[in-house]
Amino acid sequence: MNLNFKDRKILAELDLNARATFQEIAKKAHLSKETVIYRIKNLEKRGIIQRYTTLVNFAKLGYTGYAVYNRFENVDEDKKKEILNYLEKIPELYWIALIGGKFDISFGIMCKSVFEFNKIYYQILTKYGRFLVDNTIAIRTELRQYKKNYLVDGKNFISKTPFFGKQPEIEKLDELDSNILSILSNNSRRPLIDIAAALKRPPSTIALRIKQLKKREIIQGYSTYIKTQNYGMQSYRLFLYVQNMNEEERARLFSYINTNPHMILGIETVGQWNFEITIEVENQEELQKEIAQLRSEFKDIIKNIEFIIMFEDDLIYDPYPLKKNERKKILT
Repeated sequence: MNLNFKDRKILAELDLNARATFQEIAKKAHLSKETVIYRIKNLEKRGIIQRYTTLVNFAKLGYTGYAVYNRFENVDEDKKKEILNYLEKIPELYWIALIGGKFDISFGIMCKSVFEFNKIYYQILTKYGRFLVDNTIAIRTELRQYKKNYLVDGKNFISKTPFFGKQPEIEKLDELDSNILSILSNNSRRPLIDIAAALKRPPSTIALRIKQLKKREIIQGYSTYIKTQNYGMQSYRLFLYVQNMNEEERARLFSYINTNPHMILGIETVGQWNFEITIEVENQEELQKEIAQLRSEFKDIIKNIEFIIMFEDDLIYDPYPLKKNERKKILT
């Protein structure tokens, strides 16, 4: 791993809470504020820190996530850019990843029903179906995001695990709440006074609304997109095919993912496979060791494990994409 210990401590704190102040990070990392500011700027310049996001549980707003996996066919770089630009403009699209293995691209769409998803999906296939083949869909019923504990030698931070999914609920948002989520979702470190100025409201009002969104568990936390490939690690997505699953084994699997310092994402799905796990390791030898351990620990329920390489885990990640156009107008 091409990071010194000071940088790892800072990244671990930003991964835990991307909205923490420089002073708060300095205190927890046992560094000076000036050191923290300098090193964060350097990590951004090196492309290790890519962006700061707010984790929005859109299931609280009545939405379910649909992940689509595809392989490119007869696609050059210009056509790839065209497809990516088209997908990015879809109001409901919140995530795009470039991957390797049996698929080349994956993207996520948030919808309130399978009928709404089908309408959007058919529009994509009508326009680019001959370039996107081997289509596979995974409905995300539950997603838990974990911290990169390997940054600090496997130490587990005491924190609430950001949670997304289960039965969609209908939490109402007014226009101000919606605009706050839209602005914060793409830059969780944006100062409160800047958000207030953009929305023409007092900072105290904005602070209260953010507090209420957290209390309602719509905001699950603040995260930092850290590009692992830029410090010598590699990201993989495991697909688990399971059998004889029950609530006890399900809870045990999520607990195993939580306590493994290299596993940073656990997703339960409905589709071709049953679980997805994102794992970050230094090489394929470590990956195979992790897979072997996982098979051994859950030999009674795991039928098969496949994996893909995540080249660009979050090429596009917009946790609250529904007001993309409005956001641009507000911020300009």
